[in-house]
Amino acid sequence: MAWAPWGCYPWLVLLCACAWGRPKSLDLREDVRNCSISPPYLPVTVVNTTAQLTALRQQMHTQNLSAYIVPDTDAHMSEYISDYDKRRAWITGFTGSAGIAVVTMGKAALWTDSRYWTQAERQMDCIWELHKEVGTTPVVTWLLTEIPVRGRVGFDPFLFSISMFFPQSLRLSTPARDTHPQ
Repeated sequence: MAWAPWGCYPWLVLLCACAWGRPKSLDLREDVRNCSISPPYLPVTVVNTTAQLTALRQQMHTQNLSAYIVPDTDAHMSEYISDYDKRRAWITGFTGSAGIAVVTMGKAALWTDSRYWTQAERQMDCIWELHKEVGTTPVVTWLLTEIPVRGRVGFDPFLFSISMFFPQSLRLSTPARDTHPQ
C-alpha cells in the first residue's frame, strides 16, 4: 500500500486547531490595563490623565478641598450629554455613560456598573482605582475613609439632583404638632 502525501494533513489541521483554539487566561488579556505589575501594562486605548488630575488638585488646594466629586451628568440631567459637558470623561478618560469619579489629594477613583467595567479598564490609566459597586453609599463610605475629619468635599451643585441631596429616606419635616389646645 502506497503512502498518500496528504495522509498526515488531518492530524496537522487538528493539532493547529487545538493550539490556536486554546482559550487564553484572563490574567494575560492585552486589551485591559494591568496595574499589578511593574511597570504597569497599559493598552493603547488608555488616556493619560496626569495633567488633568494635577490641574484639578491645584484648584482643590486653592479652595481648601479634600475631595471633589465629578458626576456623569449635565445641568439639565439629560440622558445624552454634549461633548462640552463630559467632565467625567475628561478627568478620567472613561467615556461610558454611567459612573461617578471622586478625586482626593492622594487618590482618584471611579464607580461604575458592570456594563462598563471592561471599558473602564481599557480607557483609564493606573492613577485611577475602579470600584465595581453602584449607588451613593459606596462613594460616601469611601470618602469617609479617605478624607480627614472636617475635610471639605467639593462638587458642582448644578450637576446633582435634589434627590441626591435629600434622599427619600431622610425626613426633613418637623414632628407633627398637637393642633388641639388644652
